[in-house]
Amino acid sequence: MNVPKSSLNACNDSFIAADGNCIKASTQYFDDTGLMAVLCHHDWPLFLANMWTAREKRFYTLTLIVAVFEHLPKDWQVGLLYDIACQLHHHLNKWDYGTNWLKRLEFGVSVFHVYGHQWACQLWYHPHKSYIWGLSDGEEWADSDDSGMESET
Repeated sequence: MNVPKSSLNACNDSFIAADGNCIKASTQYFDDTGLMAVLCHHDWPLFLANMWTAREKRFYTLTLIVAVFEHLPKDWQVGLLYDIACQLHHHLNKWDYGTNWLKRLEFGVSVFHVYGHQWACQLWYHPHKSYIWGLSDGEEWADSDDSGMESET
């Protein structure tokens, strides 16, 4: 079962992060425009990418994914929660990229972002719809204080 292209196109059109025309930080004033990280389930950063373009590009995400897979055993299944995972998954399938690790990757959209997606994307990419996530919602960092310990509130 695949998400219909009409739903993927509607998601792409509705998000600023996926909008290639939206510039959040100008390279005219900034050498670095952001920082992208891949975190483990415990919210520890594994790899960082310094963003130097005016827009969030897929190559930052792909570079981080490749870095993770270079350090993992070949038989591990990996879950990826990303706010526009539907777009990334569609792009990888469309261009037949990542064939050596794509089958080992389970895509999901964190709960905070998934409800902004089209209904078909919510059904396919909601973390509670796949066994790999358990009850994880992809928003663990929001529940911890500055020390990194879970908050009691």
